[in-house]
Amino acid sequence: MKKTFLLLILSTFLSLVIIEIFIGSIVYKKNDYDYRNTFLLFEQGKVFKNIDNFFVYNPDSNITASTYYLKNNNFIKVNSYNIKTNNFGLVQHNDLFPEKESLLILGDSLVQGQGYGNWTDNLYKDIGKYQIINGGILGTGPQQFLQLEKYLSKKLLITKVILLYIGDDFRRNLYNHDEQRLNCLQNYKNCDGSESFYGFPLKSSDPDKFLNFLKKQRFENNEGDLNFKKIRRLIKKKLSSLYIINMPVGFLRNAFYKSKNEKILKNFKDIEKLIIKYGDNIHFVNLTQKDEIIFRKKSYETIYANDFLSKKTNNIYQCNFNNDLELFFKYDAHPNEKGYNNIYTCLSKIIKKNL
Repeated sequence: MKKTFLLLILSTFLSLVIIEIFIGSIVYKKNDYDYRNTFLLFEQGKVFKNIDNFFVYNPDSNITASTYYLKNNNFIKVNSYNIKTNNFGLVQHNDLFPEKESLLILGDSLVQGQGYGNWTDNLYKDIGKYQIINGGILGTGPQQFLQLEKYLSKKLLITKVILLYIGDDFRRNLYNHDEQRLNCLQNYKNCDGSESFYGFPLKSSDPDKFLNFLKKQRFENNEGDLNFKKIRRLIKKKLSSLYIINMPVGFLRNAFYKSKNEKILKNFKDIEKLIIKYGDNIHFVNLTQKDEIIFRKKSYETIYANDFLSKKTNNIYQCNFNNDLELFFKYDAHPNEKGYNNIYTCLSKIIKKNL
């Protein structure tokens, strides 16, 4: 009896190992990217401008930005691009005028054009009647979308809104930049490594030494001694990354679980406020995330957000990058030039058909 029980446990364990290896090496494409290894550098100086409890970019600026990725203890330059801001501190070439009827495009870094630059200016040839406002800003979610809309609608004539979203947006809080981060962006010598966004004289100097300093601050100085709490977190993280665990858990969660997460519920409330204000004049576009292409399924947050929106409006659309990973940077979750052109093409069709 004991031998049979042990044999059953051993065979079950080996079966699960084989299934995990099979799924990881054959069923899904390898995701060779970890966002914690990403470092965002901006040409040092005035980058962001805080407005009450949210932020925009510094108005009338040309800001060089670069993304670096740490792999095998070496830094890979993922991209380098220019952020051109207008008179409102938004990422676009055209200044905005109060009297012109406007189409506001809300969203996060994918609307901003992180890694590439502004792409929404291309929409002018499709919708010349409206002044286009690019309300996309990196790292933001619906709470910021609402605050930015309130701020802009007091100064500009906004009659149409398009909100592009990913599932991750609904776990984001409203935020702006504290004094330490602003000082770090102003001059890299002020940085202590905790700021998430960093300034550096990219146009005149090689950031390699500075990046190694940031790596040390982010990883080596935070290792510390292992304790029970850290060990428990490491085990939980490792288990949750296994396909044999996260696939059935994900299925059950998507099918039955309704989140009580305060961030998600707050973001839902703010989305509803925009729907109440604009009615049929607000349209929602779900952008497929890179991980969703890799794992061939929508994230829980995306499913939950789509379900919420479908009960509030019929104006919901999808842009899925043709489920092609070649439209993304290898070491970044953002689209490359072809990917941003794909968003433009998809959104252009939606606008021509519905606006």
